[in-house]
Amino acid sequence: MARTQSRSLQERENQTREEVYTFEEEDALAISEDIKARFLNQGMVLRWIRIQIRGADDYQNVGKRQRDGWVFVTPDEVPELSTSSIVKEGGRYAGTVVRGDVALAKMPEGRAIARTEHYENKAQNLMNAVNSQLMSNNDSRMPIYNNSKSTVSRGKSPKFQD
Repeated sequence: MARTQSRSLQERENQTREEVYTFEEEDALAISEDIKARFLNQGMVLRWIRIQIRGADDYQNVGKRQRDGWVFVTPDEVPELSTSSIVKEGGRYAGTVVRGDVALAKMPEGRAIARTEHYENKAQNLMNAVNSQLMSNNDSRMPIYNNSKSTVSRGKSPKFQD
């Protein structure tokens, strides 16, 4: 008797069990961790740089990024991306790995860290100047309190499954 009961329970579980599918939109600009690690071992970091805007070449942005020290990655350096990216055959950006209107570029890690620190310091100095300007207008009859808090977030916010 116990055997038929366990069999009927098992059948019921099989009938009521539904497969649960999940779907997450793929990030078109995601670079695999293997590629990032390989470049990091060489002392380089990767980033996508906008080369076109509204169908026209964005010379100003590309020039600024190249002055910052970014160099375009060649298809020989990332053969894994050959299936998901295109390689420009002609024009100003010939031989670059491109996805849509952005191209993959690399920079020495030390220079990238120094660049990030520079812009973070610049932003902090601007915030300090704004706060200083605010507090310079302080009057004891109507005091100003700066209770503001800044937060920095980068990238996409995490998604949790229910």
